[in-house]
Amino acid sequence: MRIRGAVHVHSTLSRDGTMTIAKLARYFKQKGYQFLAMGEHAEDMTDAKVETLREQSAANSDDEFCVIPGIEFAVTRQIHIVGAGIVTLIPLENPVYVAERIREQNGFSILAHPRRLGWDCPADLLRAVDAVEIWNIGNDGKYLPSAKVLPAFARMRDVNPRLYAMASHDFHRRASFYDMAVETDTNALSTDSILQNLKRGSYVVRSLFFNCDSDGRVSPAGAALVRHVSAPLEKLRNARSSLGRRTA
Repeated sequence: MRIRGAVHVHSTLSRDGTMTIAKLARYFKQKGYQFLAMGEHAEDMTDAKVETLREQSAANSDDEFCVIPGIEFAVTRQIHIVGAGIVTLIPLENPVYVAERIREQNGFSILAHPRRLGWDCPADLLRAVDAVEIWNIGNDGKYLPSAKVLPAFARMRDVNPRLYAMASHDFHRRASFYDMAVETDTNALSTDSILQNLKRGSYVVRSLFFNCDSDGRVSPAGAALVRHVSAPLEKLRNARSSLGRRTA
């Protein structure tokens, strides 16, 4: 069966989340999704909260919906790594160390919002993670990823040809929702089955205006849309944000 999911989602276990895991599960189910991959801020978590994350993810999973627990590790100010399937607090020694521990614990590691690095990511980290967010709705905006992402991801794949492209919501509140999904085919709606597919790259990214596979392949029309429309969209968002600050 084909299922749709949202990746990199924050609940009230994170300081900036606004919905409990139970509310998130109901909300995304109503939007036509079948799974969530959480990414709670590690700096907000304690051992007790990690256990709550594990318990609430299990409690809100059934035959129709799956909540995959996960933690986002802010290793440095700019380098964040989401560990989908991770329910332990990994010491923040360095980014490569965190990515390797995620893999050891059978998680799926995602380098989050690389635009914060100016799309210039350390080579050793690119070799260590499973995927990189080529589109982070919370940082890059709705509708389309950044105009810079396609050449940037091509350079990343030169460093690590096995690196996967991931699109994430970085969801904190209802107003930030956009109907983009990670889609995969599975016989079992379970954390293990979905994580296996992510690790194999057996998924695609789907939205109204942008689609790609896990290797970052985009149709010529999709690539043209990103090249020619993303930059004006970003300028419009920035202008609206600036106007909002002046009138506040």
